[in-house]
Amino acid sequence: MTARCTLVTGFLGAGKTTLLRHLLARRPPGERWAVIVNDFGAVGLDGAALAQEDTAAGVRIREVAGGCVCCAATVPLRVALTEVLRQLRPDRLLIEPSGLGRPGALLGLLREPGLARALVIGPVLCVVDARGLDPADPIRSSMHADTWREQVEHADVLVINKVDLLDDPARARLPEWTDALYPPPAAVVIAEQGRIDPALLDLRPAAHWRPALLPQPTETPSAIRVAHAPGLGERHEIDAGAIASAGWLIDSNALPAFDIDATQRLLMRLPATLAAGGWQLLRAKGALRTPVGSRLVQWAGGRISIEALASRGDSRFELLAERAGASPAPGAATPPPPSPPADWSEVEALLRAARAEAD
Repeated sequence: MTARCTLVTGFLGAGKTTLLRHLLARRPPGERWAVIVNDFGAVGLDGAALAQEDTAAGVRIREVAGGCVCCAATVPLRVALTEVLRQLRPDRLLIEPSGLGRPGALLGLLREPGLARALVIGPVLCVVDARGLDPADPIRSSMHADTWREQVEHADVLVINKVDLLDDPARARLPEWTDALYPPPAAVVIAEQGRIDPALLDLRPAAHWRPALLPQPTETPSAIRVAHAPGLGERHEIDAGAIASAGWLIDSNALPAFDIDATQRLLMRLPATLAAGGWQLLRAKGALRTPVGSRLVQWAGGRISIEALASRGDSRFELLAERAGASPAPGAATPPPPSPPADWSEVEALLRAARAEAD
């Protein structure tokens, strides 16, 4: 038995998880679906966000934590793929790599003889924030611009998400941006809140295989460190040199819920808090219990989003940060790396404040 396999890529904050939630909710009755989801961190935020669809009715979620499935976590990914295919025998397999992941190496792995016999590789879906298509958007001039570009150029289906956040002139320029893409995707989809036609999963992919455009990263994460976070629960840390992650598993039964307004202020303060220690915030994401129900909260690219989430008993929060000056301009002196954010005490103080205000 073979599984139809779709790779869902996209940069941090583009809306991959929201799109997957939409697709899972529209799974045809009687089909078994599996999702392998990865993020750099260790507490499984995307898996938590998708868990509401993980039911006995035919959907299973599997997480590969701690790294990028396109590079550092290749072995765990291969193990996860093998276990999912053998144990669950899904009709369809969806893979969501890290927002910092490059798809070229992952496609190569899926085409290895052992896996290729069990998979029918479908189109690569790339989700982009519509605002990121503007050449003036910060991501286009950041050190991660090449990663963003590779994700877009590997797309068979380019999903331009969050178009509801564009003004009229930007909407009018969409055809100009998409017509300039090379190689051109097989389909360009304009979407809001990740809502797309599930039939796109069966679109015929490009006849040629686009190789990885850039060398794959060689840094691999160190072991996940677990520590006690006073007043919160457990803190899980990963350090990969230039990039670090910290995630909190928060005891929601014993502690107050998160106040929504205070949480929004927390997200607004995080960039400056990390910058004071020599770090740049790449993404913050949480699945948090609030007085009005669970919420999926996110900061990415300076933008904040908060949306409803199926009820959960726990709360999780995770951030991804990069050392300031990790990639200096050609010819520039390499600055000494800043100290790590110590015990993350400033971030934890903000988290505790967001909870205390809910009393």
